[in-house]
Amino acid sequence: MIMSALVTPMRRVAPLLLVLMAGAAVTLSAPDAIAQPQGGAMPQVPAAPFVMPPASAEPRMIVFISDLHFGLGKRPDGRWSPKEDFRWPDALKGFLNEMGRRGNDRVDLVIVGDFLELWQPPSGIACDASGGADLGCTVPQIVSIARTVIDAHQGDLALLRDFAKRGDNRLYVIPGNHDAALLLPQVWSLLAAPLDQPAGRVALVTRGLWMSSDGRIVAEHGHQVGNDVNRYDRWPAITRDQRGTTYLERPWGERFVQQVFNSQEEEYEIIDNVAPETVGVKYRIADRGYVRTVADVARFIAFNLFETSLAQKDASLGTPDENAADRWDIKLAREEIGYGLFLEALAKDDPLRAEIEGRDAVSEALRTELAALVRDDKRLTDDEVRALCEHLARREAPRKCAIATAGALLESTLVERPHVIGTHVEGHLRTDARLNIFVYGHTHGYEKGWPLKLRSGSEVTVHNTGAFQRTIDEAGFLALVAQKNLAPSEALRKIKLEDLPPCYSAVLVTYASSGVPASKTWRWHQQEGGTGTLVELGDNRCN
Repeated sequence: MIMSALVTPMRRVAPLLLVLMAGAAVTLSAPDAIAQPQGGAMPQVPAAPFVMPPASAEPRMIVFISDLHFGLGKRPDGRWSPKEDFRWPDALKGFLNEMGRRGNDRVDLVIVGDFLELWQPPSGIACDASGGADLGCTVPQIVSIARTVIDAHQGDLALLRDFAKRGDNRLYVIPGNHDAALLLPQVWSLLAAPLDQPAGRVALVTRGLWMSSDGRIVAEHGHQVGNDVNRYDRWPAITRDQRGTTYLERPWGERFVQQVFNSQEEEYEIIDNVAPETVGVKYRIADRGYVRTVADVARFIAFNLFETSLAQKDASLGTPDENAADRWDIKLAREEIGYGLFLEALAKDDPLRAEIEGRDAVSEALRTELAALVRDDKRLTDDEVRALCEHLARREAPRKCAIATAGALLESTLVERPHVIGTHVEGHLRTDARLNIFVYGHTHGYEKGWPLKLRSGSEVTVHNTGAFQRTIDEAGFLALVAQKNLAPSEALRKIKLEDLPPCYSAVLVTYASSGVPASKTWRWHQQEGGTGTLVELGDNRCN
């Protein structure tokens, strides 16, 4: 955690957000109801009262969706809570019916994390532990939050239950960072009941990672890689005892969401529906500034950059070559470029750049914090510094990291996001060399399947599920802003969820007669009260 004694007044705001990808080294094969961890203690999750039926020799269709964020539902007056992102039961029903039809009701539906929104408690539950910021809700508190959320979505859960009970369908639930509490038996039991887990078609993926029975496909939420601000230090263990009370661990991201982000949704309803989520925060900063510690803002800037500006992908690019470690002078970058690594990586019109370049005491403190972050190899790894150096070189920024070796070439295969995913996927391949499709969620930004070339010579297709809720990317948001003749910051206040395109993303995997899986990212388009259809990425109905 970046430390600073300076707390700004009502000048600037920065809610957290998600970064990069993939998560814990854990596995659930399709035949298993409860998987075992690869080292470390298994969290206290009740054994399932059934054994998931083994997959038959006949290939099944596999459907991945994530980040539904079932939340607080409706208020007593019948209006939606501003914090509720999932308001679309007709779209969910239509999608499930279409998946069943396409897969002849022999479908594995995998919810890749953040099924429930448990980071936005109802009024009256603060979850502020006296033991410090790293401790969140007590077990009774998180049970109360989960019960509120589950009660608010009984109709939606019934749709999933009925889908799982049709034909030979199955439902797998992978915990994410917002619903990690599903790993607690007291919480899972609340969800298992309306899903009718005893019927034998529903499984909690207790290790955080789902693997197909043939080992070719791996899915995980995406909050446990690298320096993600939402990672749990001992995943999938998520609790800590202090003075006789059991608390959930609270990642920095959760604290930031609860202390800043949650309060903003009363006024900025779509702030977390612009994908990636950090984009909405940038325009919130432009509207009113931020109101957190300079340390928090520095950390937000760093991870916003890795989530957005550095998220480059190209079919010809993959993990770094063996000489990549010598390509840049890391010591010079840390000591001489300092905060400029972040400043020069941001676009000229990025609101975060203006915050760094300001001439007041707060901006000066922010530059100091960013420089300290750059110097600290625990908070910013050498690989992350290399990624920033590479980005500056590609952008032809005025300040560049010196090349450490004369023979190093700029056309390195080091690219930021593929590099990070590649390192992670290499770990999976060491466990099981059959892997050729990797699916994650977490960022809310869907990705067309792209080939990741690895040092080993293997190639893995990577997909991001996006979110099964209404979201819009930055380009779409700015187009909507122009259409409504609003400033971006003003649009955050005036545009409502119902104004966003009625589109939801999913990854579908089907098997050819040869037994080789083929994967594709789709959008599901359906207005509430209408009929739905699968559409290609880029379809104008979803723009």
